[in-house]
Amino acid sequence: MKIYRKIIWTTLFVGICIVVVSMYFSNLHVNEMKDLYGVLPKSDFETYLRGMLPQNNFSQTELERDYHFDAEGADVMVFLHMQKTGGTSLGRHLVRNLDLHKPCICTKKKKRCDCLTKKNTIWLFSRYSTGWACGLHADWTELKECVEDAMNRKEGFTRKRRYYFISIFRDPVKRFLSEWKHVRRGATWKTAELKCSGRSATLEEVPFCYKDESWRGVSLDDFLNCPNNLARNRQTRMLANLSKINCYNKTGMSEVERDEKMLASAKENLLDLSFFGITEFQRYTQKLFEYTFSLKFINDFVQFNVTRSDQTKITEEQKRKILDVNRLDIKLYQYAKDLFFQRVREMKRRTKDYNPIVDHIVANTFDDSSDYAFSEDQDQEYEDDY
Repeated sequence: MKIYRKIIWTTLFVGICIVVVSMYFSNLHVNEMKDLYGVLPKSDFETYLRGMLPQNNFSQTELERDYHFDAEGADVMVFLHMQKTGGTSLGRHLVRNLDLHKPCICTKKKKRCDCLTKKNTIWLFSRYSTGWACGLHADWTELKECVEDAMNRKEGFTRKRRYYFISIFRDPVKRFLSEWKHVRRGATWKTAELKCSGRSATLEEVPFCYKDESWRGVSLDDFLNCPNNLARNRQTRMLANLSKINCYNKTGMSEVERDEKMLASAKENLLDLSFFGITEFQRYTQKLFEYTFSLKFINDFVQFNVTRSDQTKITEEQKRKILDVNRLDIKLYQYAKDLFFQRVREMKRRTKDYNPIVDHIVANTFDDSSDYAFSEDQDQEYEDDY
């Protein structure tokens, strides 16, 4: 009888402990986000500056992403590849590292891989499979207007398809500095079509920031000071439905209204993506992808940690300007990062692999971005991220 009582009391005690721990960690974000005066940060921008996460109330539907991707059926994965986000690495994983019954066939000295099903239909729409079929680094607006027709042309016939849009996001400050370095080496992306509502942006709407063939050797200050630089808030612009803000025509709408609508549209489309990853968290990106699509990668993703060698040092004024011109991207990144980790926690809860202490620490680690120094060693991985 005493043994049964011990079992009952032990079970009750463990149950109470679980409830207390769960309640504690459910409020941990809020408690740790308070400053010395007990005041919560008022915006996503402030939480970014403090190295913290906001706490959005996403619905269960928005957190649940559990598909059984059928490459041999009607399913097609569409990769929205934004510049300098680490998309090249993810793109290579998709064509070279997925464990499929019929993997992509990649040959040396050939930029594209053949990602075909047994029926010779295409299951992956990306740079390394179909090429830039909707234009160089096509954004959400261009892909939505183009993918169906492009797939019909590629396959040579029409058929019923189910599209899964995916993407990857990167810390806005690191991404901006990485793009500056890439442009400084001579990259331009000037062949990007910037299509919206059936036409490309004009030079009057988006003039170049340079007069020569490229902007090679540009200083960070000059890169920052060009008001038409598409590096500014690139992730927000490329994820938004630009037809909602009259495309690249900035007349007829104030800058404040335009920014608000563009950010709102980007957040809306983020929720609609079948999957997105975060460059700073490669292993979680891998695991969440595998869970979302019921697929497996052959080799694990590698996290490139920031080193202290060859770092780019910037002034306080440059730091302030980078933050200012990427304010929308910072808000979007905070929103995306919060959603990403809530989905990771939901995945872990469902797979019974949830550790609230470890996950909280990882989610609130900004991977040394607080000093805004970026390593050439880490950036090397994305050097050919055209």
